[in-house]
Amino acid sequence: MLIKSEQLFTSVHPQSVLGRIIQFPIVRILIVALFIAPFLLFHNNVIADLIASSSGLFHSILVNADAVVSIVIFMFFYSLYVKFVEKRKAYEISREKSVVEFGWGFFISFVLVGFMVLLMVLLGYYRVTELDSPQIIVDSFFFFGMGAFLQVLAFRVVLFRLFEELLGSWLAFVLVAAIFGVAHFTNPNTSLWSTLALIISDILLVAAFIYTRRIWLVWGVHMGWNFFQDGIFGMPNSGITSFQSWIQPAISGPEWITGGSFGIEASVIAVCLSIGVAIVIVKMSIEKKQIVSPVWKR
Repeated sequence: MLIKSEQLFTSVHPQSVLGRIIQFPIVRILIVALFIAPFLLFHNNVIADLIASSSGLFHSILVNADAVVSIVIFMFFYSLYVKFVEKRKAYEISREKSVVEFGWGFFISFVLVGFMVLLMVLLGYYRVTELDSPQIIVDSFFFFGMGAFLQVLAFRVVLFRLFEELLGSWLAFVLVAAIFGVAHFTNPNTSLWSTLALIISDILLVAAFIYTRRIWLVWGVHMGWNFFQDGIFGMPNSGITSFQSWIQPAISGPEWITGGSFGIEASVIAVCLSIGVAIVIVKMSIEKKQIVSPVWKR
């Protein structure tokens, strides 16, 4: 059963000026940050330093365990925000269909990234030169899982959801996609095209959230893309080449196919594939009446 869009709107309808200010979507974005930021700061300045002091297999176990525990804690603080500020159930992080939807998202990214790798192999642009330790596969799963979760929580569950409540689905998509693209502009090997490609491809992530109104499908897509692109196949991840990968490849060929030093996110073919999948999901969302009109039309 899909969560309906209106179930993610605040259930508070205040009469006072202060109450209306607190419930204004943009103000609520700041309030969410107040619930989440303290643990984020504590984690990055205390827990991360403690983990960094370890080494070897024990370090790997700590890092992976930290990812799982941190995700649970972030969800807990977000649910507190929803309970006390919006006074509703946090349907967007409910465990219903979590495994199925995450699995589908992960599979979608496997197919998209796998197709790009297969295409480059057939064209002679991708060649395996070395295989690293299988432990990297496990570590990458947790590493990219944590990174994707934080981005999905920030850009989809918070920014998009609250902007959508005010501006409607389409305007919120344009705004959040632009923010998402600009946020990656400081990455290494970034260009105007790579930023534009991220903005265009962002429709896949937005569509995945719009359709289910839960975090799981979009998290699976986002995590799966980063995991397979970098953790498995060793391609740059949004221009970043410092992550460890299981496969060490030699990549050549035209940038409009390979994405060059930015990774396949800047590939014209990959962008078109993402748009194609997104169109299918958007069509399903329209049929299920998951598209939100701006507040002035509701």
